[in-house]
Amino acid sequence: MQNKYLKILRLPIIMVTIVMFTAAASAALAAPKKSEAVPEYKEFSELGGKKVSMLTGAPFEELVRSKVPDVGEILYYAATADMQMALKSHKVDAYFMNNAVGELMANKDSELAVFPKDLGVTSFGFAFSKDDPDFDAWQKAFNTISQEKKKELWDKWTGTDESVKTVPEQDWPGKNGTVNAAVCDTLEPMSYAGEDGKLIGFDIELLLLTAKELDVHIDFTGMEFSSLMAEVQAGKAKVAAGSIVMSDERKKLVNFIEYYPAKYILIVRSVSNAATDGSFIENIKASFERTFIKENRYLTILSGLGSTVAMTIASGLLGILLGFGLVFLRRKGIKPVNGIISAYSAIMAGVPAVVILMMIYYIIFGAFDVPSIIAAIIGFTMIFGARVFGTVWNAAQAVDGGQREAALALGYNEAQTFRKIVLPQAKGIYFPTIKSQLVILLKETSMAGYIAVLDLTRAGDLIRSRTLEAFFPLIATAVIYFLLTWLLAKLVGLIITWDDNKHNERKIEGVD
Repeated sequence: MQNKYLKILRLPIIMVTIVMFTAAASAALAAPKKSEAVPEYKEFSELGGKKVSMLTGAPFEELVRSKVPDVGEILYYAATADMQMALKSHKVDAYFMNNAVGELMANKDSELAVFPKDLGVTSFGFAFSKDDPDFDAWQKAFNTISQEKKKELWDKWTGTDESVKTVPEQDWPGKNGTVNAAVCDTLEPMSYAGEDGKLIGFDIELLLLTAKELDVHIDFTGMEFSSLMAEVQAGKAKVAAGSIVMSDERKKLVNFIEYYPAKYILIVRSVSNAATDGSFIENIKASFERTFIKENRYLTILSGLGSTVAMTIASGLLGILLGFGLVFLRRKGIKPVNGIISAYSAIMAGVPAVVILMMIYYIIFGAFDVPSIIAAIIGFTMIFGARVFGTVWNAAQAVDGGQREAALALGYNEAQTFRKIVLPQAKGIYFPTIKSQLVILLKETSMAGYIAVLDLTRAGDLIRSRTLEAFFPLIATAVIYFLLTWLLAKLVGLIITWDDNKHNERKIEGVD
């Protein structure tokens, strides 16, 4: 028996060992280096034909082209950590950023450097919907914060003393209620996830000072930068923040409270030659500590893991019920109902899962305060339910028609024939397919981060944004997904085997 279990576990153990060793080696090679950063490019003319990236939702393509008319290609990424990794791996040659976030990234990683010429000046702004009746009150309350106080906070959050980087507790009464704030949680020092996943940063503290003046509490929700404007426009958040720089195009969509000067800059690779700091083992240990131990970042991974498992289990069970329910409903032969089911199935099959999630969250539930994880479960249930329906329906259609005729001849009605004769014989077709679809569902939950759910993939992104290291967070995420999919496949396989054994000797009622 012991050898049997060792045999079963051999593959995941080997996979985890190989992947973790690769991660350790990569992390050690990518350890921070000591040297003065020298930018690879110094003139706009040198960027001709090069690839430049920016965050999804950043409308600054024309600004880049105004400085570099012959730029090769402009690419969009969901997170700053993705742009940083793409730059260091030579997939892009520069990335567009504001001075607060970009300069801090370059200071923390000497493989990066600030391009010596900026692309223009603007201001950071807090975004409110165009029809927000409280905008003037928030503007007035914010104006009570002095320029000296803003400069003090700017120096605090852009400085190197991590011990002072805390935000005030919301200990005021909050008599005027609680408002929601949508903030990007990967843009240090403006807004980012600190210890235990708590949102901190320059923007967060300024908003809290404003809220104190208004005597309201703020419920902060971290999300991708590209989702911020949609949250405000859909009425899900009173205010959006997180290193948002004001532009003419954005001003057409939302109202802004201007709160601090900003510059547009480019980050490029550094060409300085530097020796790796520390030994191979020391670098591995330091990288592991930065990724998992510092600020209790392993709790972020565990929180994301919990959300991923919860979404998979809930959506899987509800999707199976929905799929079988649609099968039985279609069996009734009501033409209008069948048409609706066919249209629903076609839409779920033809529209990408991430688009379905965003439509459910921002459009269908746009006017309702539905938690994002509930919206995700509903979305994944609809997607998985359509797949279950198609799989079971096609499997039932593949059962020999003679089985149905024989059952009817024995006195069964149509419903009994389908439930007791056709479906059991179709199990051999649809069970293995549903097993595979459950594994796909588990992996698809990684899209939930687009609607502000802290899933496993999003948790890894948060850690990457803080450490500016890709290897341990990505490898840890990959290993956990691999183990989850392996366990899920084994569990469903055991259920299928148990069901086969249970019904191995099937006896038809009414037949001796």
